[in-house]
Amino acid sequence: MAQLRMLACFAHPDDEAFTASGVLAASTARGVQVRLVCATCGEEGDIRQPDVATRETLGKVRHEELRRSCQVLSLQEPIMLGYRDSGWGDSPAQYHPDAFVQAPPVQVVQRLVEEIRRFKPHLVLTFEPDGVSGHKDHKAISRHTTTAVHAASDSAAFPEQRQAGLFPYHPPRLFYVARLQGYRMRLATLLRQAGLEVPWPDPELRPQGVPLEQLHVRLDVTPCLEQKLASMRSHRTQMTPDWTFDKVPWDITAAILGQEYLIQAHPYTQPGEPLATDFLESLLTGESAILR
Repeated sequence: MAQLRMLACFAHPDDEAFTASGVLAASTARGVQVRLVCATCGEEGDIRQPDVATRETLGKVRHEELRRSCQVLSLQEPIMLGYRDSGWGDSPAQYHPDAFVQAPPVQVVQRLVEEIRRFKPHLVLTFEPDGVSGHKDHKAISRHTTTAVHAASDSAAFPEQRQAGLFPYHPPRLFYVARLQGYRMRLATLLRQAGLEVPWPDPELRPQGVPLEQLHVRLDVTPCLEQKLASMRSHRTQMTPDWTFDKVPWDITAAILGQEYLIQAHPYTQPGEPLATDFLESLLTGESAILR
């Protein structure tokens, strides 16, 4: 499977770790070449460990954390688009001229098309349309990546890229990373069963996630769980010193983190189909035609 290529597109350092590290680790373990695009350096994130960063250095520190995570997951060096974190909710950061949400969509799409035409991935991975958590940057990278996947095959789109030897190319598959609806309640329930005093999620957050019938792949990532945890631990700025998964039994950790879900966005698949357990299987059907 060494010829298979995946392009993963996310918004912030740690997105790859906390939402898709199982998928990424499972892919590289099977010989898939994975390249990661990250839109921002996460300048508006938290600083949850003492003395690891300041507000002024946070973006640089988080970039280095991302590089370490990529090494853990056996990914290629991350490609940074150079935009600025737009912040949560109504944060003033969203009005910064360099904020990701302020970027002209055609500018972002052009950059992503360039990466798609250069790398020629067989599979592109990004957030589901609501961005898993609802973060505006997550939703933006999902939207722009989806547009870029289809624009990359259009000979009329960004024809100037031909001068750099980049020609139209359409990735065979586009997948969205998703979480199962109600995952916040399940997390709280399992942690409480393990003896941790955690609050129940706010009522408006409890239904967050995607209904089971709209998901296409449920991937067992327990064989990669140590790698997934190491990837998450790479992002020290975003983790408290008393991290939850350092305090619970392994079986609880596996119950919470051992499965990841995907939606197949291209080619379109009718919701309600039986859940697949291997998102690479369809690419390996007719292998000689796909791997070229």
